Amino acid sequence: MRRFNLDPWLFILVLILIGLGLIMVLSSSFAISQKKYHDPYFLFKRQLIYAMLGIAMMVIASSIPYQFYYNFTYPLLFLGLTALLLVFVPGLGCKLNYASRWIKIGHFTIQPSEFLKLTMIMYLARALTRDDKLIKSFSYGILPPFIIYTLVAIPLLKEPDMGTAVLLAGVMFIMLFIGGARIKHLLTVMGLAMVGFVYLIIKTPYRFKRFLAFWRPEQYPLGIGYPILHSKIAFITGGIFGKGLGASKEKLFYLPEPYSDYVFSILGEELGFLGVALIVGLFVLFVFRGIEIARGARDVFGFYLTLGIVFLIVLQAVIHIGGCLGLIPPKGITLPFVSYGGSSLIANLIAIGILHNIYAQGKR
Repeated sequence: MRRFNLDPWLFILVLILIGLGLIMVLSSSFAISQKKYHDPYFLFKRQLIYAMLGIAMMVIASSIPYQFYYNFTYPLLFLGLTALLLVFVPGLGCKLNYASRWIKIGHFTIQPSEFLKLTMIMYLARALTRDDKLIKSFSYGILPPFIIYTLVAIPLLKEPDMGTAVLLAGVMFIMLFIGGARIKHLLTVMGLAMVGFVYLIIKTPYRFKRFLAFWRPEQYPLGIGYPILHSKIAFITGGIFGKGLGASKEKLFYLPEPYSDYVFSILGEELGFLGVALIVGLFVLFVFRGIEIARGARDVFGFYLTLGIVFLIVLQAVIHIGGCLGLIPPKGITLPFVSYGGSSLIANLIAIGILHNIYAQGKR
């Protein structure tokens, strides 16, 4: 572990999550892969390739001094935003389920927003390394991050990908709060953001229907409330011990994309409350390990970069789990390391590689 600058505890935690994810992707995608690709292992094999590539990228990232990201924050942010705009280029962008979120390269697709999340964290971590007096200033501490966020949020909402826009807003407010920004400044910007999101929900018919379905899914049992109701059914029928691996009924074309957007629901059905508690417990341990790495960081940038990555990954998990349980409107956010998705898995593992480097430098 020392040779590759890896934190053993973090490595084990992430490896367990990836292992559980591969098991759940195999179980939840078996029937769909057979029907759509005539190969029951099609999606599982792709996820296995993504996992191996992601682990290799994690090891590479762990060997790159994290100060590199401080020096190249703005070029990386520019590249991320440029890649985000490429999804709208005809012939290059790929549309799926009426959303333009991917760039098609051969037989594979890349979702630029997954990598842009990480560059946004780098930017916020760098912004918070400035003098405390600047952070407490609205003009220098709050306004620049809000402007950068707006530049990122506009194409995200155009795709549309409101879930990622909400996720980044949440991480930004948390980081600015920890960084020492004034509460009144944060509340002002948060109020403006909330007004904007409410306006988008009301003015966009399908978003408004989703909100209504979340509020009263039983009123739309065969329409937009259908996935939420069946997600809840999955947890109810799973009970404490679950039906057993492979025994889910809801993955048989009841839930949309059970291997990604609703993988936690299938896990609850097949592994029960014990499986749910295991996943939640692993993310809780991840938070504590991340805090320990942040405390040992050798500089302020490393401290904020660690916290930003931890909040980014954990908040994704909270949104995914909350959507599956019907506690918040579903946002199409994947469960980190568990859901199917190459861009998400690789981007998150690169982020973990950065944490490994911060840990290694702190130890030295």
